[in-house]
Amino acid sequence: MRAFTISLLLITLVSCTKYKLEKFNNRIVGNWNLVEINTFGLGSSHIVFNGGSFSFRSDNSATYYDRNNVVYNGSWYIDAYTYTDSDGDRDTEFILTIDVANGNNIKFDKLEIPRFGNANRFKAKVYNAANVVTYVFERH
Repeated sequence: MRAFTISLLLITLVSCTKYKLEKFNNRIVGNWNLVEINTFGLGSSHIVFNGGSFSFRSDNSATYYDRNNVVYNGSWYIDAYTYTDSDGDRDTEFILTIDVANGNNIKFDKLEIPRFGNANRFKAKVYNAANVVTYVFERH
């Protein structure tokens, strides 16, 4: 009976994570402006995307237009990572990976999406050693 209960719990956790991942994937498809970049912490911040706009398509292709309207093409995807913290609590992080290029110039980063604020705005964070870069996206 105990093995059945544990199996049922694991299936529930996996299906909930899969549902949340699908929800994140569906919500991010579209056109987004990078409207704000905030840094916090010590040392220099590594900012890969410094303004501009993104187009995330349902086939996982992506286009990034930087502040000077230089076009980068590539891909995007979201992964879910479930872990157990030091208190024994299980948590899931959703990571948006953006990999775009323009000739030899490549822009790549992994951004944690804690949650969507609403359907038209979300924040994504990048942790760099002793500092955090927070990107704020708005749908356009």
